Amino acid sequence: MSDYFPDFSPRFRKSIEALSGKTVVVIGHARPDGDCIGSQVALTRLLRNQGVEVVCVNADPCPQSLLFIAEESPFDVLNFERIEALPLIFVDCADELRIGPETSKRLAGNEFLLNIDHHISNTNYASTNFVSSSSSATCELLAGMALDLGWEIDALTAEALYTGIMTDTGRFGYVATSSQVFDICSTLVKCGAEPAKISNNLYENNPFSRLKLLERYLNSLKVCFDGKVCYGVLTQKDFAETQSVYEQTEGFVDYARSVVGVEIGIIMEERKTTVKGSLRAENAQMRVDQIAAKLGGGGHACAAGLSSNLSLSELETSLLEEVGKRFDIRKGEIISDVK
Repeated sequence: MSDYFPDFSPRFRKSIEALSGKTVVVIGHARPDGDCIGSQVALTRLLRNQGVEVVCVNADPCPQSLLFIAEESPFDVLNFERIEALPLIFVDCADELRIGPETSKRLAGNEFLLNIDHHISNTNYASTNFVSSSSSATCELLAGMALDLGWEIDALTAEALYTGIMTDTGRFGYVATSSQVFDICSTLVKCGAEPAKISNNLYENNPFSRLKLLERYLNSLKVCFDGKVCYGVLTQKDFAETQSVYEQTEGFVDYARSVVGVEIGIIMEERKTTVKGSLRAENAQMRVDQIAAKLGGGGHACAAGLSSNLSLSELETSLLEEVGKRFDIRKGEIISDVK
């Protein structure tokens, strides 16, 4: 028996034991990423092993790069008629609105049973909350509690958990990557997770359209606030002309953050009905989750996002205004030729 989350694991056991023989919904945030899909797939498989019937759903389809963990797992298309009366278990959602605007409205009357997450901005909106803001990923929290409780973790469940941790640590490069992360991942490998296979599916399997879209983003990059901020935009025209899809922007913002001297990197994406913004910071003092919250978003101290009904140009103005407050300086000259 391990002892990764001693404050959570005993309560988690009691919460799950109370669900034996019942049917619950495991739901994650809209536009799911690796930690979301990994958490949903892993928790669904773990709960079913504990005698709990689970419906695993998301408002948006699983990204192509993550099908290797979801294709053979119970991951369903959202069907409101099937789940409207069932209690909900949220994973990787800082608040109940993260499951999508329409979805959150339709499910507002459901019982918010459990909330399992690692975002610092989590609002503790469920009846029982397991929120560890010091954890690198929701999958780290889930894996640690499962190991604490001595639950069996099969190979596919281990791969789902490892995937979530790998993606949310930026391939084990972000500041939240601790010795515990490596210890848990070592155990997941022993359970059957294959690091090379996971890495290949996530990072070595790019469609050409994604690279063309990345070219558009890199060409749009600008630097401001005395070189402390780098941001770029993608328009609907960029998506159409490169024949790419929204999910293919995953990881783009890290290119902006990686520029020498940059403390905050940003991507803004014009979508059909909203504009999405993502922020990444060099250190937690930037609290980009608080910046995103000013415009209806949230997230982590170093990584946050938002969706807005503003136009792309309006969001650019508003977001840069909020970012500028972190530095208390004028935006200054915008430099388009990033070197």
